[in-house]
Amino acid sequence: MTDDNRKAVIALEVRQGARALQAARALRDMGLYNDALSRLYYAVFHAMTALLLTEGVEPRRHRAIAGLLGTHFVARGALTAADVAVVSRCYGNRDLADYERTWEATAEIAAVAFADAEALIERAHEMLRRGGWLPAAG
Repeated sequence: MTDDNRKAVIALEVRQGARALQAARALRDMGLYNDALSRLYYAVFHAMTALLLTEGVEPRRHRAIAGLLGTHFVARGALTAADVAVVSRCYGNRDLADYERTWEATAEIAAVAFADAEALIERAHEMLRRGGWLPAAG
């Protein structure tokens, strides 16, 4: 994949993530916390996939994202173990929200998840901009 192709795919991941985050916020604001956490995970997933693409890594499974981030970003200090833990928590929340019939997210759970995820997504976007993969914020 050429750098131009990779930039196009990264931009697509970022756009899909932005849409997922927009949907997550709308669902949260309607009090639909399980659905909001599911969409929030996808916002994080797309942002982290965009980062991994900068290394030429295309994740094949959702469960692989945290490990790949550890290998390619934590090992060199670009992300922290706490950042990867946010990804893992978002994945866990999505799993509970989508597949555990009796689990109901609360406003408090959603508030923490959104604060952590939105901060991580913004850091990822900044890394992409600094690396020249996205245009400067304007």
